[in-house]
Amino acid sequence: MKIYEINTRVHCSHFEQITDSELTYLKELGFEAIWLMGVWKISKAAIAISKIYADDFEGSPYALPDYKINPKLGGKKAFMELVSRAHAVGLKVLVDFVSNHMAIDCAWIKSHPEFFLRSNPKVRKQNTGDFFYHKSGEVFAFGRDPYFPPWHDTAQLDYTNPKLRAYLIKTLKRISRMADGIRCDMAMLVLRDYFRQQWYPLASDDWFEARFPQEFWGEAIHAVKSENPEFIFIAESYWDKEPALLELGFDVAYEKKLYDALVDRNAALVTTRLVRDIDALHKSVYFIENHDEERAAGLFDHHYNLAVAALILALPGSALIHEGQMEGRRERLPVQRLRPLTDETDDFALKSAYHQILRATCHEAFAKGDFQLFNSDIYGVVSFSRTLEDRTVIYLGQISDAWHQLNSVPLNLTAAAKLHHPQNEIKVTNLLNSHSKYLQPHNGHFHVLLSELAVEDGTRFALLEIADVDTSPVESSENVQEGIKIEEADFIHHLLKAVRMRHISRLAII
Repeated sequence: MKIYEINTRVHCSHFEQITDSELTYLKELGFEAIWLMGVWKISKAAIAISKIYADDFEGSPYALPDYKINPKLGGKKAFMELVSRAHAVGLKVLVDFVSNHMAIDCAWIKSHPEFFLRSNPKVRKQNTGDFFYHKSGEVFAFGRDPYFPPWHDTAQLDYTNPKLRAYLIKTLKRISRMADGIRCDMAMLVLRDYFRQQWYPLASDDWFEARFPQEFWGEAIHAVKSENPEFIFIAESYWDKEPALLELGFDVAYEKKLYDALVDRNAALVTTRLVRDIDALHKSVYFIENHDEERAAGLFDHHYNLAVAALILALPGSALIHEGQMEGRRERLPVQRLRPLTDETDDFALKSAYHQILRATCHEAFAKGDFQLFNSDIYGVVSFSRTLEDRTVIYLGQISDAWHQLNSVPLNLTAAAKLHHPQNEIKVTNLLNSHSKYLQPHNGHFHVLLSELAVEDGTRFALLEIADVDTSPVESSENVQEGIKIEEADFIHHLLKAVRMRHISRLAII
């Protein structure tokens, strides 16, 4: 699944401004879903607190007073109309679910104070900076990730309360009737082992087990999917908790370690992430940018940006592209800021190249094809094939920095070519420009220089197709450039081959 993240409050001031033509454009690029980040109503307290940091901050979309569509964006009616328009062009709509906390002015604090984690020195050591006094007279914990300071615009939910879990499941069911899926923010924070360690380390086992007997996510996902089996659960997850969350029923989970390996330009670490079980690959969400990470164009140069973007789009699993990523945006906006501080222009060369990659990876071989790593015999290159029926496509990317130009080093395609059991000859096609070359084995091996497939100097990746020479020509891509078309090249190749083999005694040129 290819997902396009839209920072909704930055993108538009009303859902109507996400036009049908824009939705169609995303679908034609191969996206299957849009993630509308920040569609829920913003807390007044969160807005006020955010302005301590900057005058132009307008509150965090992850400090929610309730799960109501933001009226400033058009409310539920306009949102549902957008969902209908997205469905009409074939796009699913995803929204956020913030499982760990709510805004400090959430109405639940007054109506259901037991839903929130309150001060209790008997079950945990406490710092005053982790708690706040509420006008109700209760002392509540701020929401937090244990490795960072508390989020001072949020109140921590208490999952040892069965009524809270039931209320959240009811909320999830309501969301499942509005959207096609949710991205669950910091999903690992409500796992039982973490919750006990962080919030109830001094409580007895019997006490904790009686109040939190089973994982919330397993119970919630089962309940929602019983009513809506197609509803999608995406886990934002870290700390190696992805397998546990997938086991509980999440459809896919963030693959942060691959991202870190790509940032480090470490081909060995990338390969380590790709030798995992194929089911784990299929259930991963790959990204090189999202609203929590630095902008890809700021981290990577042009050629490396395209190489790693092509990698995540060619892998089995789901790929996330963030709004502004294709255009080369460099300013990372805090989620509280609605207007960029810099006036950036589109990088049209980068955008055009992204479009090529997206369209080239639309074929079913990239979505459903068998996955196999292979050794290209080039230092620092990650290479793999995807095979579906009689079609084999290949990704190779120069992930680790090297002393050579990728297009000048012989590429060993033997392992990928053997998937077709070739006899004497194969055809290799560059999927981004349609240049082809016929290869005959030398001592049983197939090698090619990417420069022979019109891969330019500086380029750090390629998307190729391998075919037997007797198979039908590759379907013409939208990216075919001026020059000899594939079908014409095939005709000339076989004609000249016949002349060399004396099957044609005379070649008349008219």
